[in-house]
Parts: sequence; structure tokens; C-alpha cells
Amino acid sequence: MFDPSKLSPEAIAEVTTLMRQLKPEQMMRLQTLMHNSMAGFDVSKEMQAFEAELPAGFREGMARVLYLSQGIPVPPRAAVNEASAPSALPHNEQEARMVILRSVASGMMSPEEALKVLFPEN
Repeated sequence: MFDPSKLSPEAIAEVTTLMRQLKPEQMMRLQTLMHNSMAGFDVSKEMQAFEAELPAGFREGMARVLYLSQGIPVPPRAAVNEASAPSALPHNEQEARMVILRSVASGMMSPEEALKVLFPEN
């Protein structure tokens, strides 16, 4: 589980920089989606539409922060090869696991790193 209180100051700075890329209406929409999701509503369709409007590199930047929060080293943001990233976000847990397995198969991620992502409690 992702715990924002465990983020390093560098990760917090990176998240802050990413959030500043969002327009005020996008930030409000994100807050509404998060609130509705935490209240138990299915926001998958709205989230998919929202993700399509995100600035270039936003998803990759957030993924980088999430990897770093799990202790998985990633190259600096400028060195991330966006061409190797999936063109669309996985829609369910099975698709997300397949992305991780393909990353291991292609050598982009070690098996140990994949285990940390798939089973963060261990």
C-alpha cells in the first residue's frame, strides 16, 4: 500500500512539481475523483477520461515517484525512455501484472524489483 507519509523530501518535491503542471480545473477534478473513489463510487470511466487529458510525462513522473517510494531505483526523470512505457494504463490488476512481467522479460526490471512492486508488504 502506498503511504505518502513515507515519501522522501525529493519525492515530495517531484510530486509538487508534477501537480503544478495541472490546470486548476484539472486539480479540482482530480480531488473530486479521489473523494468519490474513497467514498466507494466507481470512477473508472471518469478516471480514464481524466488521464487522457493529463500533460505529457505526468503519468510517467507519478510512476517514478511510486517506484521510488517502494525502494526501486529508476533513472532520473530526463533519462526515462517514454517510448518503452505502455501507451495506455492497465485497466485492471491482471493487465498491470502483465506489464510488470513484460518489464522483467525485456530486462527493464529485475525479478527482485518486480517482487517489491507486486508484493510490497514482503
